[in-house]
This record gives sequence, C-alpha cells and structure tokens, in this order.
Amino acid sequence: MQKITAPQRLMDAAEQELIASGGHMEMSAVAKRAKASVGLAYHHFGSKTGLMAAVVDRFYGPLRAIALGDEIPVEWEWREREKARTAALIAYFYDRPLAPLVAGRLARQPEVLDIEQNHRDALLEMGARNIAQGQRLGVVAPELAPSETVAMLMGGLRLAIDRAITSETRPPREQLLEQVWLFCRGALRLDEHHPQNDEGEHCVR
Repeated sequence: MQKITAPQRLMDAAEQELIASGGHMEMSAVAKRAKASVGLAYHHFGSKTGLMAAVVDRFYGPLRAIALGDEIPVEWEWREREKARTAALIAYFYDRPLAPLVAGRLARQPEVLDIEQNHRDALLEMGARNIAQGQRLGVVAPELAPSETVAMLMGGLRLAIDRAITSETRPPREQLLEQVWLFCRGALRLDEHHPQNDEGEHCVR
C-alpha cells in the first residue's frame, strides 16, 4: 500500500474543507483535518492561495487524461470517439463535489486562474489537433480553422457545464450531453458530406 505523503494529506484536507465550507478555507482548519501543523502546510504550499491552487491543479489532472490520454478507445470512429470524450468530461464535472467551487468561488483567485490557463492551453492544443484530424478524415468541414474552432467549442462546453453544475436544479447529464453534442455537430458540420482522405487514421498521438 502506497504511503500518503504530507502534501497529499494536506490537499485532501483542503479539498474537504473547501467543500464543507462552500469555498472558504483557513490553514488552521486544514491542518486540523490533516492532523498536521499549520507550519507544515505553509512549508509545502507557501500560502492559503498556494494550497488552493494545488488542489485545483490536482482537480484538472484527470481532465487532461480524458482529453489527452487513452481513455477513449482509439479504434472508434471519429464522431463516436469525440462524443464519448465530451460525455466523459461532463461526467467528471458532475461527479466531483469540488467542481461547482472550481467553476465559481475558486475561479476568482489569481493563482487558480493561472493553473486553469495552463491546463486550458494544453486542452486547446489537443482539441485543435483532433479537429485537424477530423478534417483529414473528411468528417469535419475543411474550411474551419482548428485553433479558433476548438476555442469556441471548448468555451461553450465549459460555460454550459459550469452553468449546469452551479444551478439549483441540475439538468440530467444525458440531456446536457445531447444539447452540447447537437451544438458541436452543427458547428463542425458533421452531418454534411466531406471527402475522406485517409480512412486508416483513427487517433492523434
């Protein structure tokens, strides 16, 4: 069994404290939850906002794995794979109690904004590569600029998810997925016929 390190214990405690207090956090309360000293928390993270940023950075790690990794089978057809990826992203935000805080109160912290931007840049780069691949396969309209298109799609997706998870009554995740995918299909013109250039290509690496 792998030993939990002091920074991991502190981040776990900080996440629990943020969820329990609706986005508020004091280092003394985190230290108490982690059964550690306040000095140890400051030693590892420097400040309260530094600890918050570390918690948010850890939150985004699995999202990058969904978007950049092998969780979606590479042999699936492009449209099927991208819809599954969108569903996985929605499910991740729906299933994490920290997600509404990342979308709301924590997003206003400067350190958190920097962390989010780093992850967003990586997701945008991969998304542009996916769209370019869809164009090579003849699935996505060839005249769309991949970088600008993915920025608009991801911006819309994130705003839709944030609104859903912070609303008093969440829409069912399946309903949100179908609405988002309907938008993506139209924006990428997936229902139109585009000549396919490389039937053997399945996944960007």
